[in-house]
Amino acid sequence: MELCEAMKKRHSVRNYIDKSIDADVINALQEEITACNKEGNLHIQLVTNEPKAFDSFTAHYGKFSGVKNYIALVGKKGNKLDELCGYYGERIVLRAQQLGLNTCWVAMTYKKISGAFDIKNDEKLTAVISLGYGKTQGTAHKSKDAAAI
Repeated sequence: MELCEAMKKRHSVRNYIDKSIDADVINALQEEITACNKEGNLHIQLVTNEPKAFDSFTAHYGKFSGVKNYIALVGKKGNKLDELCGYYGERIVLRAQQLGLNTCWVAMTYKKISGAFDIKNDEKLTAVISLGYGKTQGTAHKSKDAAAI
């Protein structure tokens, strides 16, 4: 799938089926994360098979279900951290779409699970991105003009 096609097909998905992500897909996604970390001087981490972060009242309130995999957007504290995580996070989201995965940006409807990912003293977690095989492919928003992409 070309990048422009991934941009057109990618929609937020909050409900995932119980299917493990294939090792080759995980490896390809990890390669992209490693490249983003190097380019952006970040500490983004892929978390797999960890269902506790989305097993809370707030996660259910946010209508998430079946989330066992996610990406922790972590980097050194600073004025540009949110911008860097946004840019590289979206790059990773589009790579995930190319690999047949679904995603959703998450700001508050998860809980930090000790040991699931690493945050050093000079770092901050900005957001997470849920990841997996969606029950659906999501739906386009009215504001998303496919012709503009």
